[in-house]
Amino acid sequence: MSILTELSATLKKVLRRHNVPGASVAVLRNGRINAAAAGLLNVETQVTTTTDSVFQIGSISKVFTTTLVMQLVDEGLVDLDAPLQHYLPDFQTLDAKASRSATIRQMLCHTSGIEGDLFVDSGRGSDCVARLQDMGRLLPQLFPPGERLSYCNFGFAMLGRMLEVITGENYDELLRTRIFQPLQMNHALSLPEDCVKYRCAIGHVPHPKKPGQQVLSPMPWLSQGQKAAGATPSMSATDLLSFVAMHLRGGRSSDGQRVLSSSSVRAMQRQQHRLPAGSRLGVSAWGLGWYMDNWSGSKVFGHDGGTVGQYSFLRVLPKQQLAMVLLTNGGDAGGLYEELFNDVFAKLGRIQLPTLPEPMQRIPADLTRLCGRYENLTGTIEVSGSSDKLKVAVTPKPGLLAGLNITRAPVRVLSRNVLQFDSDNPQLARTTLAFDGDQDGQPQFVNMGMRLYRRS
Repeated sequence: MSILTELSATLKKVLRRHNVPGASVAVLRNGRINAAAAGLLNVETQVTTTTDSVFQIGSISKVFTTTLVMQLVDEGLVDLDAPLQHYLPDFQTLDAKASRSATIRQMLCHTSGIEGDLFVDSGRGSDCVARLQDMGRLLPQLFPPGERLSYCNFGFAMLGRMLEVITGENYDELLRTRIFQPLQMNHALSLPEDCVKYRCAIGHVPHPKKPGQQVLSPMPWLSQGQKAAGATPSMSATDLLSFVAMHLRGGRSSDGQRVLSSSSVRAMQRQQHRLPAGSRLGVSAWGLGWYMDNWSGSKVFGHDGGTVGQYSFLRVLPKQQLAMVLLTNGGDAGGLYEELFNDVFAKLGRIQLPTLPEPMQRIPADLTRLCGRYENLTGTIEVSGSSDKLKVAVTPKPGLLAGLNITRAPVRVLSRNVLQFDSDNPQLARTTLAFDGDQDGQPQFVNMGMRLYRRS
């Protein structure tokens, strides 16, 4: 028996261990897809998960948006190094100078410097992305464009708006006609109302009063104005791998149709920006749209996604012609990802997922230089204590997607500039804080979840 023939049994066995209601997994190897599914799409209706079930892919959608942008580059309609304002004259954030200079390339690799987690509801309809653009006028700047990297959902939403302005078609139609149809992705959608056509998952979040139990997400869909950043696109695991297979074939569909030029495929996989050490486990750099890293001596690229209660994971090993996707609807999805991907990649690709380093035995004497208050639009991080006993508090600002409130949690010291939460909560224990931008002996930024918080 091979790991692929045992995929279904393996998924069923590990699903409960990580308290994930339902999941769909698919593996692409040498052009062939194997898929498995287990659990429930909805704990209330008890609808079971099947391999054609549709899950929200969250920010993996950014790779689709990048592919659409690169199609326009192929057609001579977009220059990656032109400012976004060249195509969207009305594009404006709080910093007028930065708004004039931020380029398409910087938007694609999150180096625009815009504080981009603007998850306000801009309504429904074909103009929802245009309305979100107008709401971005008060977004501040974390750093000058191109200086460093901080994850920016708003930037990708504006790339979606640019696509609409240049082509005269809305984002949903572009996805459907330029990607879904040519790749015969018959279980893929971006309009919430199309969900009734498919067997769709709903997200689950922890029960507010009963530990270990989960309830339906209070937000089945995120704001539609952010669709190009990942708010609404949904699909089956096998359809997502059909998209990946096109990239591994140099931009051609299974029937030979040219979807993207081979030069654009290569450009997307070319490193654009390197992250400071410790910023994200398994991610060391950014291409155009793709996460990038090197695992066990092999190039890997991919992306993750998360909406409210749904989490997705995609990794591609181009040299081995191997890719894997996991779509989930709650629980410790990160733990499930680590266990499944480690098993499959070890047996099929002879590759191990990276792990966090062991904590330092000798704590640096100047560790108190990290202490201070760091802020961005989503909240504050406060580091306090002494060199041998630092603690970190995370306070989210009230809003649509308020994060976890962490009260003076202990941390481990992985290096002079990297801390790890010391917690029994597996999600928190996988979270690192990477400090960067030293000035007068103190770091000016801390990276958590690939978002920068600036010292205040």
